[in-house]
Amino acid sequence: MEGVAIGRKIDLMLYNSYQILTNTLLQMFHKSHESCDENDGRFTLLYQDKEGDWMLAGDVPWETFMETVQRIQILRNWKSGRSTRKSSHIS
Repeated sequence: MEGVAIGRKIDLMLYNSYQILTNTLLQMFHKSHESCDENDGRFTLLYQDKEGDWMLAGDVPWETFMETVQRIQILRNWKSGRSTRKSSHIS
């Protein structure tokens, strides 16, 4: 399933912070049942804005994010010098 885009719509109005959104998304797409309540740097959350630019989630205030987000992508961070990219797209 690594690198496979998964299209799923979510209601962002249910969330009020990056942390809650990130934790929810990790729980949705986490492969195992191990604890994923804390994003210990294993994943990065990116989003595509209305202009089509990919931005790092958390770089703008939550309200700005909510007004401009079009897509979200979860990336697994690099490990041991090789890419272990995991991509999940959410529209």
